[in-house]
Amino acid sequence: MAELTDVQLDALREMGNIGAGNAATALSQLISETIDISVPSVKLVPLDDVSYVLGGPEKLVYVVYLEVLREMQGTMLTIFSPKSAAFLTKKLLGEEEVDMQDEIAQSALKEVGSILCGSYLSALTQVVAMDAVASVPAMANDMLGAMLNFILVEIGQIADEVFLVDVELYISETRLECSQLYLPKPEALDAVLSTLGM
Repeated sequence: MAELTDVQLDALREMGNIGAGNAATALSQLISETIDISVPSVKLVPLDDVSYVLGGPEKLVYVVYLEVLREMQGTMLTIFSPKSAAFLTKKLLGEEEVDMQDEIAQSALKEVGSILCGSYLSALTQVVAMDAVASVPAMANDMLGAMLNFILVEIGQIADEVFLVDVELYISETRLECSQLYLPKPEALDAVLSTLGM
């Protein structure tokens, strides 16, 4: 695993702050409510450790993911707990209750995930000055370990390390569990770390 310098960690924290701020602003406009955010934790984590860092491979989650193209090839994921996914979907649809298996509910959550992925991807491109464009988002829900394995097979990607952004979002004092992952392809990881000064 790559050891990050203080300068690189500062750059990643800056990316996390920019991304979190962009995401909070975009979501606030979408649901017409104020969103408060914590200071993000940003780190480079071995792929094998991700499910344990986020609560264990058997933890149930909703994952919105999209492919990243051009210089920063890889995949961006937004991971929600079921409770947070339902809460955000209800807010977006203005409903008291939602069925998360319903197509409209899933479309709403994909929209939220796409906004979050886009916010962090845009922030990362600003920090490393590299080109990237995102695909249309997809969504799945299952246990976290199974989800990560499925997505890696689905995209035919080999990633040894991932950028993990952990941030707490608060809407009306309700804390949302929401994590961002950027799984760069090996050559993209090398380019990002090189740009950050490694």
